[in-house]
Amino acid sequence: MKARHIILIALSLSLCLAAQARKKPLIGIVPGYNGSMSSTVSRSYTDAVARAGGIPLILPQVDDPVAAAEIVGRLDGILFTGGVDIDPAHYGETVLNESVEIDSHRDAIDMLYAGAAIGSKLPILGICRGEQLLNVVLGGSLYQDLPTQKPSDIAHRQKEEFNLPSHKIIVAKGSLLHDIMKKDTLLVNSAHHQAVKAPSDKILVTAYAPDGVVEAYQGTERGRWLLAVQFHPEALVRVDDSWLALFKAFVKACR
Repeated sequence: MKARHIILIALSLSLCLAAQARKKPLIGIVPGYNGSMSSTVSRSYTDAVARAGGIPLILPQVDDPVAAAEIVGRLDGILFTGGVDIDPAHYGETVLNESVEIDSHRDAIDMLYAGAAIGSKLPILGICRGEQLLNVVLGGSLYQDLPTQKPSDIAHRQKEEFNLPSHKIIVAKGSLLHDIMKKDTLLVNSAHHQAVKAPSDKILVTAYAPDGVVEAYQGTERGRWLLAVQFHPEALVRVDDSWLALFKAFVKACR
């Protein structure tokens, strides 16, 4: 009976471990805001995370770093989404021109979540504004308006349909993005007028547009999975399944 009891305990533990291994990671998605009372996020983000095997959770508005840290502590990963511009005061500049659209309410919330996430070992994915935000929080700066400060033949605010690519980027071999996508160049979409200017010393730039605009970077901290891209893979994946690899790599890191 004793031996049988031990076997049953071992079987139960094995089943519990197997269930934990199958548990889908909980991915927090930091939304935008329609005014100060309602949150908004494109379904493209939640669909991409779900298709990659994660459970997407749209995060609430918070105004307290303790609350932000509590929420982040219960997540397996966090995704910072696209949206309007970051107030240049956060990187020591004044507003350049009327093209700069600021949402101070969103800045405050995003920075609470970003600070909490960076202070942990949580895997982080930043997309478009998310890429810009993380660079600023880590000590870098931005071009406020590319047409004014870095003119180019590339339309970084494309006229093509949003889920279609409009220009190529060059990806560094050996980088996280290259390891995921297995390509030296990628065709991406583009919906921004700001971009990384001075990269933080805590990141490594791993992809550029042909005009030199930063299109991707990764974190340099050991044991930290951090990838940020200037384009919108959550939209590209709707017409090209190869982009699901990026979200699968993120979800895998969150397990």
